[in-house]
Amino acid sequence: MDRLSGVREDMQRYTEDDFGLTWLMGHFHADWTLNAETAIGAVRYHLWEGLDPRHVMALRRDALLLLEGLPSDSIEHLWQSGTDAGNFFGRRVPSGSQWMKMLIEECDAWLQRRGITPPGRLDPIDQEAGTGQADSILRELNEAAGTIGVELADQLARCARHCTPDLAFRIFLKALNIKGEPISRSQYERFTEIAEDLHYGEFVVSNVEYLATR
Repeated sequence: MDRLSGVREDMQRYTEDDFGLTWLMGHFHADWTLNAETAIGAVRYHLWEGLDPRHVMALRRDALLLLEGLPSDSIEHLWQSGTDAGNFFGRRVPSGSQWMKMLIEECDAWLQRRGITPPGRLDPIDQEAGTGQADSILRELNEAAGTIGVELADQLARCARHCTPDLAFRIFLKALNIKGEPISRSQYERFTEIAEDLHYGEFVVSNVEYLATR
């Protein structure tokens, strides 16, 4: 068992796929408006009735971390970096902070309809903040600055320090996927090691394996 997090080595997350805010970001691709006319309508579409409540609790947790940890412009930068939603802020929603508040309100409403008092209780493995991997994650962000841009690398480092390293790392993976620039095989192997330490499912990091061409 990890004495700091209370996570046993044999524990598994409820999903092998992405989770939390980055799970939602993956749904905001270029044609996301096919599912709904508004941004919050798209959120409601993906927060369907049969969804595992832990998806909703993890989304709420991530949105609250960003809302409390970063200024609105930083939130906007991070959201845009990991989505392919086009001109989102100002046109679709007023600001990054307001968007996080909207997400939290939707999660609260969803949970309350099921008799779950927000924010609900995440399993220990889903509370993993990644503090033990903070230095490794910050090194990867610094090394990738030439690929994702210095400004984004700085914003992700800010997220790692003021939100959680776990959230910063997941957004980083999303940004790499959107950017589509090659990474080295050694980088990818280090990503998988970090992911194992964070108890990620099989498909969180493998989504960027196609970029490991050097």
